[in-house]
Formats: sequence, structure tokens, C-alpha cells
Amino acid sequence: MPSLKSNLVKRIDRLPKPANAADAMQPLFEAVSNSIHSTQDRFKDKVATGGKIIVTLTMEGRQAPERIIVEDNGVGLDGKNYDAFTTTDTDNKIARGGKGVGRLLWLDCFEEISVKSTSFEDGTEKQRSFRFVLSQSDQIQDYEESEVEAAQANTGVMIEFGALRDNGYRAKFPGRAAYVFQHFTSHFLPTFIGKRSPTITVHCGDETRHYPEEINSIIHRRETIENIPTEEYGPLTLTLMECDKVASSDLQGSHFVHFIAHDRTVHSQKIDGKLGLKYFGANEDRVFHAVLTGKFLDDNVNQERTKFQFEDAVLERIVNDVCAPHIEKFLAGPLQTLRQDQRTRVKAITESYPSVAFGDVDELQEKLPSGELNDDAIFGHLSRERYRRDQRQAEKIRAVLERLKEPTVDVDAFANAIEAAGKAIEEAEQKSLTEYIVRRKVVLDFIEILLEKVRDDTRDSSYQREDILHSFICPMRVNTLADGSQKVVAAASHDLWIIDERLTFAQYFSSDEEFHNLSDAVASEERPDVLIFDHVHGLRQTEDPSRVLLVEFKRPGRTSYSADENPQHQVERYVRRLLEGGKLDVKGRPIKLKEDTVFYCFIVADIVGKMDDWTYSWDRTADGRGRFYQPRSGFKGSIELISWDTLLSDARERNQAFFDRAGISGKSFFIEAQETAHQRLRAEDKAATNMDPSVGATAV
Repeated sequence: MPSLKSNLVKRIDRLPKPANAADAMQPLFEAVSNSIHSTQDRFKDKVATGGKIIVTLTMEGRQAPERIIVEDNGVGLDGKNYDAFTTTDTDNKIARGGKGVGRLLWLDCFEEISVKSTSFEDGTEKQRSFRFVLSQSDQIQDYEESEVEAAQANTGVMIEFGALRDNGYRAKFPGRAAYVFQHFTSHFLPTFIGKRSPTITVHCGDETRHYPEEINSIIHRRETIENIPTEEYGPLTLTLMECDKVASSDLQGSHFVHFIAHDRTVHSQKIDGKLGLKYFGANEDRVFHAVLTGKFLDDNVNQERTKFQFEDAVLERIVNDVCAPHIEKFLAGPLQTLRQDQRTRVKAITESYPSVAFGDVDELQEKLPSGELNDDAIFGHLSRERYRRDQRQAEKIRAVLERLKEPTVDVDAFANAIEAAGKAIEEAEQKSLTEYIVRRKVVLDFIEILLEKVRDDTRDSSYQREDILHSFICPMRVNTLADGSQKVVAAASHDLWIIDERLTFAQYFSSDEEFHNLSDAVASEERPDVLIFDHVHGLRQTEDPSRVLLVEFKRPGRTSYSADENPQHQVERYVRRLLEGGKLDVKGRPIKLKEDTVFYCFIVADIVGKMDDWTYSWDRTADGRGRFYQPRSGFKGSIELISWDTLLSDARERNQAFFDRAGISGKSFFIEAQETAHQRLRAEDKAATNMDPSVGATAV
């Protein structure tokens, strides 16, 4: 009866093509693996001293190799191995992970392949040679075989590969010796660190490496944990290594866990983020590598031994659940230093954001990955834990409320339940309030430094303009509409409390926009920096507002103004236009004012130069630092002139009780950061001076 015909050419054409250098070197790795197995079969436990493999790559510049030769002194292609060679998908080496496809990868990778073998069979030295070609039939060509009587043959195989195919292999195969050695080292690392590795000499161009000697020279500390019991993955063996940083010089990262199947590296998992280390050791020149092996990995690798047949998430779980505890113990020293750094970051974050400080620093660190030093990530972890705790707390409160509904509840139980619920709520609210207070402190510190910067620099640059300061206090957003016009959109929050606490919850405002963007019937160059319509108590906008607040900022240190910038005249013009009616607010709604609407107007500016002259006759405020004007006619209300220094000091005085209650020092966060930065720069300069005698001492 007819049987199915195989199409070897089509099958090889469908093999996965290399996506990177490691993939492109896989056919070479297959040949070297065969040689390793062959020497192990011949020399058994003495393979480390008896087994020899020589790999020679002939390089041309920095291009892929022109020719590769792999030689060994293993058992050679005896009758059994030759039969396996000429049979696809053989199970000859299935016990050690052989899938019978290595030779197919050779055909996919190389245009020329020749094999010479010497084996010892029944007291006879048998030599075989042939060419191995990609074709639908007759893949073994120019076959020659001879026999010689011998007591013991010098057995082995020599395979010569030539001309990489232009199907991805030529483009992806590394052309630099450093990359060849790096991938060679990584791929055979589990073999090299064991006791059953033959001596392998690799010649790449003009450079030579000897393995496993090359590996031992870069491993400074090694520890192996045999048969780690796991419920899901069976027993696993983990080898931990502290290596010289050159071990990772050509890898995209520093620290790795290598997953091994049948003595071959299938996947290397970077764990830099988990450890939080770049380098470690006394000279900051060490990296960490681990090798993981086990039957579970051997049983779940694809036939090319390039990928596992389970989801990548399994690799992550194995690293976290199986490897991490042993890694942390192995790297206890450098991780302790790292943990102290993390502790410092946690303290800084919780000082600025007390709402995530749900416990002491030790408790908070327990919720973080051991090597996490990214501030954003730390805050994210703590926020999630805070959310989970709040949910648990809410469940407790709901349980308390349910108990209170029971008819049998007594007075003591009622009081205890109320106290427990109140304590839970109070703790959360106090942390949120503390965070808000910290934010106020940061805002004031920022403005203090910005004021100094603006006053000291006389250049005509953008940060000199008054909008830098008042845009920080009053952020806003401008949306461009479909017709190209712009519309002012009030921001969700602002810091007008700096001027007056009554402005804390004002809802609608805009900053540094043309006046007609706030009330679009007015085409004017004059710009009120803040325009807010709100109710006298809630400061919320109403259809018939009885109170309007106007605030205008002037650049700190400014002394000269044009004639039409008299603050009294500016405010009067603004008020008059609003009272005339027909204007729209920032949301496009009509502005309706009563004749008796009261206007509270604030001008924030340094009282010097023209500003001092214009307001000299105004009344002085109670503390004598500001000036006050109340018109006798025209509109009801007042204009208050506040200097920048007074604005800042008054805001600090109003909030000092909060700062004291929250345990916040009076020293600026930003000033502390600046001093720390200056100290670091001075230390670096001093170190540089000490290192280079040609550098003279320079005052910083």
C-alpha cells in the first residue's frame, strides 16, 4: 500500500528563522552539543580530562564567518550514530533531550556541509566521509567508507560548515569575536559549571578562548542548591554565581536567571529590576547569574530547544516563587546596602505623601520588591497596599454598623463600636490632611525660590515674566476648538489660598489670557490674571453672584510701568465692563451682576518704583506692609495691594500651625535639595581633584 511521502525541503523551509544572534548560532550550538555528548559517551566520568573539542570560525572583517569547523575526539559516527544521522526525528538521544532536528538546522543555515568521522567498531577503525546537502532526496553525497585493523582508534568527528544562507542566518550571525564568545558562554554555561564538560577551545578570527577555564576565571563565588521541592514544577536545581561584570558585558542587562533544558540555555530572564542593582561588590564590578535546571524544564521545551512550551508568565512565577528566596540569601550583603537606600526613599516618599504611610518603614518595605528603587514604582506599590487596607477597614466599619442595628446591642457595645469606627476614619483622614499640608509647604518653598530667581536675573527670558509665578499658583488649560478658536477651561485645583483662604475652593478662574477670552465681548489687551465669580459663602458661581474677586499679578522686582498700567485705573476699567453686562464667563454663560455687587480686588506686586508712586496715597493695611484703596463711588468693594514678600510670609504664618502639627520643619524642601546637590558636586569636584594632580584647587 502507498505511504506518506516526506518533503524535507519544505519542512526545513518552514523551520523558524533566526530573530537574533543567539538564534543564528543555534546550528553551531547543535554541532558543539553533539560533540559534547560524543566525548561524554567515550570518556564517561573522565570527560573533563579526556574530552577535547576545537571550534574554529574563520572571520572576514566584522562579517559573519566564512567557514566554521567543529572537531572532537568523541566516539565518532559509529553504525548506530550514523543510522541515527540519516534518520529524521530520531529518538537516539531522546533521554538527553535530543529531538533529531539538529542536522535539519544545519541544512537550513549552511550551503556547504562536509563530515569526516573515525569510529571504533568490533576491533576495526572505521572511517566515513560525506557531504550533507539540502535536497528532496539523496542528502548524503560523495559517501566514502574504509576500515583499518586497530587495537584502539583515535576516534572523533570533524564537521566543516561553509557559506551561511541568506535567509536570516547570514544577517543575524555575529561578526565580532566578543559577541561570538558571549553567546557561546551563555548557551553552554550549565555544561561549563558542571563536572562533565570536555575541554573546548574556540578560535574566532585572531582570538581564542578555552572553556571551561574561561568561565572559572570570571566566577568569584558559586553555590548550588540541589532538588528544591516545588509542588507545581517538581524538583529544581539552582546554581547561584557571583561573576565579574564582563560576564554580562554583551548582554542587555546585568543580572540573569538562565533556564536550562537538556544542558542548553533556552531562556535568560533579566532580573535587574527585581534586584535593583547595577553592579555590586567592593569595586562595583560584580554581577549575578543563576542557572536553573530540572525535569519540568526538560519536558517542556520545543523540538529546536529554543523556547519553552508554557506561557512566559510561568518563568516569572518560577523566578519569584522558587529562585527569589535563595537569591536574596546569596546576595544578602549587597541587598542590605540596597535595602538601606530603599528605606531612605520610602521615608522621603511618606514624608511628602503621608496618606501612603500605613505603617512604620519596616512594615512598608515588606510590601515592596526587594530591589525596587524607582520612586514612582514605590509609591504605586504603597498606594495599592493603602487601597487594600482601606477596603479592609471599610469592611470592618460596615460590620460595626451592622452590629449597631441589632436590637440586643447594649450601651457599652454601642460606644465601643462607635469608637472603633471613628478611630479608623480619623486615622485615614489625618494622613490625607497631612499630605495636603505637605503640599502647601512645597508650594510655598517653590515660590520662595522662584521669587529669588526672578529678581536676581535681569535677562529678558521667559521666567522673568509675571506669568511664571501666577501660572504656578493658578494653572489653567486652553482648548482649541474645531473652528480654530480657543476656549479657557478652569483647572481642577489651584493655590489661590496663598492670597486669601476664602479663595481655596473658588471654582472658575483663568490665568494670563486676553480679557475677551474670559468675557468674549471685550476686545482688549488688558489681562486680569484671575477672574472668579462665586457666592459669598461657598464661593461657587451663581446666576446672580453678589461677590466678584479680581486678582492681578505683577512681576517681582518690577519698577517701571506704562502710563495705562496704573492698578487703580485697570481695576476700575475691568469692573465697569463687567457691570455694563452682555459678557460671557469662561464657560460661555452670561455674566449677570447686581448694581450692589461687591468687588474684592487684589494686586500682587513689589511696592517699588511706579507702583509705589501710584499707591502712595492709599491707606495702609493693619500690619503696615500693604496698601488698601476703597473707592467712594463707581463700584462697591476694595483694592488691596500685597507685596510678594508679604504674600509669602502671611501664607506661612497662616499655615505654620498646620506645619507644626504635621511635624514639618520650617526649612524649605527645595533648599535642602539644593544644599544636598551642592554638597554632592563639591565632593565630586574634590574627588576629581585628588585623582588628577594636574587639576588645581577651585572654590565651589
